[in-house]
Amino acid sequence: LHPYMWTWKPHYYEADYAFYNFPYAFGAMLAMGLYSMYLKEGEAFLPKYNKFLHATTVMSVEGTAAVVGIDLTSKDFWRESLKSFADMIDEFVELA
Repeated sequence: LHPYMWTWKPHYYEADYAFYNFPYAFGAMLAMGLYSMYLKEGEAFLPKYNKFLHATTVMSVEGTAAVVGIDLTSKDFWRESLKSFADMIDEFVELA
């Protein structure tokens, strides 16, 4: 594996491919939102998460998110997810 693989994948950064990265960004933000929920709820979140994982095989993305109480149209959910990234950036800056 090349540790700098991301530096020579120009299609990641091409403006003409505006929606190329959408599934990755959506997945990353959804995952961070789920992780935030786990941090708040602790072990009690795990049964819901297991239902969520099963739902990914049989439901729409909206239905799957609803299994754990996420409304994908809620700006608050996405803001909380983005806050996780901001927290990581702040931690990096502090450590650097």
